[in-house]
Amino acid sequence: MKKSEVILELLVGVTALGALVAGGALFAFSSFVMPALRSVDTHTAITSMQAINVEAPRSALMLPLIGSALTALSAGIWASISRPNGWVLVVVGCVGVLVSFAVTAIYHVPRNDAFASVSATDAAAWASYEAGWTMWNHVRVALYLLSGIVLAVAAVLPATNAVDTAQ
Repeated sequence: MKKSEVILELLVGVTALGALVAGGALFAFSSFVMPALRSVDTHTAITSMQAINVEAPRSALMLPLIGSALTALSAGIWASISRPNGWVLVVVGCVGVLVSFAVTAIYHVPRNDAFASVSATDAAAWASYEAGWTMWNHVRVALYLLSGIVLAVAAVLPATNAVDTAQ
């Protein structure tokens, strides 16, 4: 393998890792954070989610969210230009990561920003916010996890092919 191919495989692998970490972190919200918030009173749920929404953009979660989007953009373009075989898997995985990031940027961020000014006693606002937020979170979790798996497979295929060819 040429040095540029190794670097591309590393970039694809890093993108896969970022997507899987982001998907795992967001899965936590779908699987137990939002159900826990549904189980408490409205005031506690709203103030807790508002606090989470303040901390999330400052947290380490931004590294896999933003990092995987940037590496997906780079890896997808690079693979489509330079990889004669296997580029489709890379591009499909990268598009999945970018769509998941778009769900965050287009849906979750504006919704979280608007939710910051909701009264802590507004049960109807909480019910509406929670239902939509959770449904779209499921979408981005699935996209991140599936994309991460596709990219992990795409990252190891060239090495597997190189070993098969050498034998």
